[in-house]
Amino acid sequence: MSVCLIDNFTLAIPDGWADRSMITWVAPPKPSYKVLPNLLCSKGELQNGEDLDKFVNRQLKELMGRVKNFDLISRQQTSFGGVPAVELSFTMRPQGVMLQQKQLFFQTDLNSPIVQTVVLTAARDNFEELTPVFDEILNSVSWTR
Repeated sequence: MSVCLIDNFTLAIPDGWADRSMITWVAPPKPSYKVLPNLLCSKGELQNGEDLDKFVNRQLKELMGRVKNFDLISRQQTSFGGVPAVELSFTMRPQGVMLQQKQLFFQTDLNSPIVQTVVLTAARDNFEELTPVFDEILNSVSWTR
């Protein structure tokens, strides 16, 4: 069994269960925010025969099928902390507010099927003003192993 360690408790997890952890950080409220800006870190797994680009294509197709008013601004090859990454930028209206997101997909171990994702989200009207904060967060990356 694996152990899931959370700040205030642990859980024993049966063998074979996949870790699909998500960590979310939210900015403090401001009157100008229609939604609280946030950062989400998660992980997924390559399917058989997939590489990073195909994984991103699958994620993008699923997102486009689920979200209203989806508009892809850009998709580009980039690097994140020195590792190859794919970056998506887009707007969408999943509910009442038009959101803008930047998503970075990357693998810290090319021999592993695990894909890490960092997602930055804010209301489209606030995204530009938050770009320096988001950039500071992204530029702070360091690898722990």
